[in-house]
Amino acid sequence: MTSASALGYIQITLQFDLSRQIDGAVSDTLSAINAASPYLPVGMPYPPTIRKVNPADTPILVLGITSDSLPLTTVDAYAENILLQKISQISGVGLVGIGGQQKAAVRIQVDPQALAARGINLEDVRTVLGQANVDLAKGTLNSPRQTYTLNTNDQIFHPDQYADLVVAYRNGSPVRVRDIGRAISAPENDLIAGWYNNKRAIILAVQRQPRAKSSRRSNASRT
Repeated sequence: MTSASALGYIQITLQFDLSRQIDGAVSDTLSAINAASPYLPVGMPYPPTIRKVNPADTPILVLGITSDSLPLTTVDAYAENILLQKISQISGVGLVGIGGQQKAAVRIQVDPQALAARGINLEDVRTVLGQANVDLAKGTLNSPRQTYTLNTNDQIFHPDQYADLVVAYRNGSPVRVRDIGRAISAPENDLIAGWYNNKRAIILAVQRQPRAKSSRRSNASRT
């Protein structure tokens, strides 16, 4: 067993004896993951996933996905939600890795001086953003014979909606996000990038399952 970890990410590699059937090993590993679920950190953005692959193998197919008309966050959505899912279902495919991820997100950039002038700290801003973007049931309406559950979607997805959020009240007036900074559309993580032919791209690397037949080649896709 070996592992590699970074901020918000960990990969654990289990290596089995060659006499072990891969499907049986996967079943046992999945059972162990389920048993360990109560001990995992609370609030994990994604559940653990398992892949059948030989980490020593190089990819049998590399896709570089670019676009001249769409933002890279949209290209990433197509790559992750459509291409990656479909390729993963092909017989013999063990893992589809993704590089240069550009998941769409809204980033709040605050002005420290504007915060200080109003006596607001970053924790105040974080709390408001967390409470304003929750999708939960709102309660119930009860009658003698029936109960109705009330539910509305409080999630917000656009920078303009974030800019209008009230962070605090000062001197009887609301202080909104736009008063202390700005909300912009940007990648979830702007510290990673993928390139193909000197152009920004989303990279999909396809690895085969152990003992599956393959032919090695590389290709590029463009939208």
